[in-house]
Amino acid sequence: MDVPIVSLRKEEVIQRMLWCAGMKMIQSPLTRMGVFFGTLLLVLTSFNILWADSPPTEDDLSFYEQFQEMAKTGIHAPLGFHYYWHEGLHMDSPKNRFRAKLSGRVIVDGGYIGADEAIQSAFPDFRGGDANFRDLRLTLTGIVYDHIDFEFDIDFANIRDIKDIWIGYKKAPFLGDIKVGHFREPISLERLNALADITFMERALPTEAFAPGRNMGIMCNNTILDDRMTWAAGAFLLTGSFENIGDFNDQLSEAFGTALTARVTGLPRYADNGRQLLHLGLSYSRQFRNEQRAESDLKLRTHPESRLTDQVLVNTGRFPTNSMDLLGGELATVSGPLSFQGEFFHALTDASTVGNPRFWGFYGYASYFLTGEHRSYNRSLGLFSGIAPEQDFHLLDEGWGAWELAFRFSYVDLNDKAVKGGKEANFTFGVNWYLSEKSRFMFNFIHAKVTDRADPPIDDGRANIFQIRFQYSI
Repeated sequence: MDVPIVSLRKEEVIQRMLWCAGMKMIQSPLTRMGVFFGTLLLVLTSFNILWADSPPTEDDLSFYEQFQEMAKTGIHAPLGFHYYWHEGLHMDSPKNRFRAKLSGRVIVDGGYIGADEAIQSAFPDFRGGDANFRDLRLTLTGIVYDHIDFEFDIDFANIRDIKDIWIGYKKAPFLGDIKVGHFREPISLERLNALADITFMERALPTEAFAPGRNMGIMCNNTILDDRMTWAAGAFLLTGSFENIGDFNDQLSEAFGTALTARVTGLPRYADNGRQLLHLGLSYSRQFRNEQRAESDLKLRTHPESRLTDQVLVNTGRFPTNSMDLLGGELATVSGPLSFQGEFFHALTDASTVGNPRFWGFYGYASYFLTGEHRSYNRSLGLFSGIAPEQDFHLLDEGWGAWELAFRFSYVDLNDKAVKGGKEANFTFGVNWYLSEKSRFMFNFIHAKVTDRADPPIDDGRANIFQIRFQYSI
């Protein structure tokens, strides 16, 4: 029986060897992330080529103008409702007595975490690369008769986590805006700013450790002194987040405490439409708990300024407490493209079983826009808002978007009395590339140092985190 002889040319052998090597490389998590973000950038670049401001042909111009006009004009339904697209899908009733908008946001992260043996032995799964959806959100907002507003906000990236769901009344005498529902407590400049608008990929160590997030409550906020000062105050049930509207009853009945929270901000300096400003802020929150109930146990912890891992390097664990007082101070200044921001937090607990420990932390950072933009400030809320580049990025035109460099130092101390949750200090370097007001690429390098944690024990550990992000809002 004749055995067929398979002969391959030299070029075919080389091609097959390269193909096998390439398939093996793609199995690496880092390579997969590189392929993903490279493909994403290629797609965005292609869109910018198509929609650049370079002169189009007559056919392209005609189609583009028709499309833009049709989107802005929208359609009128039989009952008189007007549907149109402008930075989201809008629905307006006749005479604009009811107006609603549906918008969304996508945030994708990827990166690699390295750690020394001290941290790796405490958290065996800490090292490695990963990529995930940090945010995949739909938001419905609206206003009725110019006074009643509402919001429903759901994040599908976190197992259908309901963020904001509230209804409010605008411009009440003296009280200003009144809000009832599930939303953020008025505390901390960085906590109140949306994730898509902060300078770094994640909030600083003490912000996450101390500043409460969303809870059920009622709040009033207003401005005084010609928008030079803001104030906000509210009462809250400590319920945390939930996944379904049906969870409301369970969350309310199983609330682990109540809180009274207030924030005051001032603008001693505001000039040149916000290019020169000085912001000061002070926050206070009093949490009422019951140390006889396990649900009221307090636990303070924080991620290492990255959500590529579920591990937290400092963590007090749960301990019974009757109450906690939280003080926060804010300082921010803008001088053209240069800005500084910092906050200080101090938490005092009434927890006699562990010696009434106190915890504290702070952060400070500087940022600079290489392209000349400056951070935007919302005087009615006492917060910073998103960045609008002077020129959007276009591959075939002069626009390069906005480029920002930033450096941050943050520190948190969760050790006191009988609680040994550890201490962490992080140095973060960041680069932000704003393609437009709605899209941004981010890069962060984080060097973390962890000391004096009891369980699991970390005497002196270090980690390096490299992470990148792409975000897009509609």
